Amino acid sequence: MNKLLKTAMVGVTALGVSTLSIAAEEVSQAPSPISVSGTYEGTITDSGTYTDTLEVVVVGSAPAGAVTIKLDKTGTVGDLYLDTKVLMLDVQLGKVDSVNGIRVGTTVAGVTVSAHQVSGTNQRTTLDAGYTLGPIELSGVDILDSARLMSADVNVAGIDLGGSYQKTTVGANTIGDAGIEVAGFQVEGAYGKINDASVTKTGTSKHALLGVMTTATNGTKVYGGKVSMGDLSAKVVNLNSNNTYTVALARDLMTYSYEKVSGGDSTVSAGVVFKF
Repeated sequence: MNKLLKTAMVGVTALGVSTLSIAAEEVSQAPSPISVSGTYEGTITDSGTYTDTLEVVVVGSAPAGAVTIKLDKTGTVGDLYLDTKVLMLDVQLGKVDSVNGIRVGTTVAGVTVSAHQVSGTNQRTTLDAGYTLGPIELSGVDILDSARLMSADVNVAGIDLGGSYQKTTVGANTIGDAGIEVAGFQVEGAYGKINDASVTKTGTSKHALLGVMTTATNGTKVYGGKVSMGDLSAKVVNLNSNNTYTVALARDLMTYSYEKVSGGDSTVSAGVVFKF
């Protein structure tokens, strides 16, 4: 075979292999359209009782949007919704926080406004809004209705202040909280006046240290304080005139705690939180 022809064939073959290698590398580096994450939580007490929960979140992405599915440990579908964009509007369709509906919103100059059309027998439309300006965050849920939830948070000079006002047909819940770091200690406090305990929300803010307040007697006050240093924390919460004292130590995935209710028994427990 002509030497020139052999050289050309070798060159073409090498170019083909190189092209295939580059293509394979690009495919291997392409992001997966499916992502899976989740949280497993388990707790065992000194009585030998073990309880656990699992939430798995599956997100399927495409150029037009993303579908989110939330599953529990039995495989039951909780939330299932689609996020997409229509013109300049953010659109969410499906079941979110156990409520089916359509949400349409947009953000202009730091102000987010969305309308939520709830489906089903209690069909209604709600209007939510949020505003962020530097250290100030304001938000409102169902702001045009007589039953609404308004909240605010501000962080100035290391002092974090927050609060919420939740009005219902039964009564209003008012909660305030504060946090500051002093000499390496994180000090937090929260106070709530509860008039409709059935709808109290803790969320992820500082007043979450008050815990679940659905058992609070309407017309009473709930308050608590917490001091933390590194992995060690201690807090006290007064609910229905009873104090609950909790000391906790966090180590990697584990949290060990001792809890004592005034006039009641104490509980020692170990919990694990694993995120993947």
